[in-house]
Amino acid sequence: MRNVAVLMPSTVRPFELAVYCEVFGVDRSSQGVPRFDFAICSERPGVPVPTDGGLHVTPTAGLDRLAAADLVAVAPPASPSREVSPAVAAALHAAVDRGSRVVAVCSAAFLLASAGLLDGRTVAAHWMHADRLRLWFPRVTVDESVPYVDDDPILTSAGTAAGIDLCLHLIRKDNGAAAAAAVERGMLTGPYRTAAPALGSRRDDGIGQLLDWALGNLHEDLSIDVLARRAFLSTRSFARRFRAATGTTPYAWVLEQRVRRAQELLETDPAMGVEEAAGRAGFSSAALLRQHFQRRFGCSPSEYRSRFAPSSRG
Repeated sequence: MRNVAVLMPSTVRPFELAVYCEVFGVDRSSQGVPRFDFAICSERPGVPVPTDGGLHVTPTAGLDRLAAADLVAVAPPASPSREVSPAVAAALHAAVDRGSRVVAVCSAAFLLASAGLLDGRTVAAHWMHADRLRLWFPRVTVDESVPYVDDDPILTSAGTAAGIDLCLHLIRKDNGAAAAAAVERGMLTGPYRTAAPALGSRRDDGIGQLLDWALGNLHEDLSIDVLARRAFLSTRSFARRFRAATGTTPYAWVLEQRVRRAQELLETDPAMGVEEAAGRAGFSSAALLRQHFQRRFGCSPSEYRSRFAPSSRG
């Protein structure tokens, strides 16, 4: 993923548009994040697009710019609609057929559904829009209980904050945790708590049950060999099914869950030592936990707790 094109509808929500611009449009190559070839496009380039906040944004590129994009990021309209122009629908279908990913934050899912790209898929939706999305597009499975769904090559998020989660997930998926952490640090004042992706429409119930078990046993040996045996699969078959279901590797998923568990323990139990938190989260030592916290958040576990545990915030 090196080329990103943001598609603006005839009206746009400015905050969600700004999320795309902040994640993909800011040059962070000095921090180890790839520099993206970034453009904002619309069906009518050069014509100002009104927002629901009184601003106007003028896109400089047309729909032909989508042909070069690895990622087409669809900005949500000011209000949901069932209408999409034939030219926009054709450009989106061509992007997917060519192998591009398409990401839709919040109500941008309505545009994808109108274009016929979500039939038979599961999508995340904001609770305010979920019922309308179901009513208008009965062939789409709507899940308002998850922050986002990675149903590669179509990815959707429930709302604005979940849209940030989803964009960071894409950075992490293609460029690694260090690159995602660098974007987090650039955007936010403190460590960002990423949300786990939901399984997409090709949901694998066997993998889903295994994930539930693993979340309750993070302190156990969760190597790929152990997980594959528990799933009654060869390691190769397991790795393939795991990535298809989650969009990531078993190692990366387990590490992410262990870091989150350590965050929760440090935030909720100020009396717990770092060594104990590391063990309960599944890290073999406090030193290993410190290494991952430093890489991910730019601080030690103790520093994290002093800044983000409730007792330290008064």
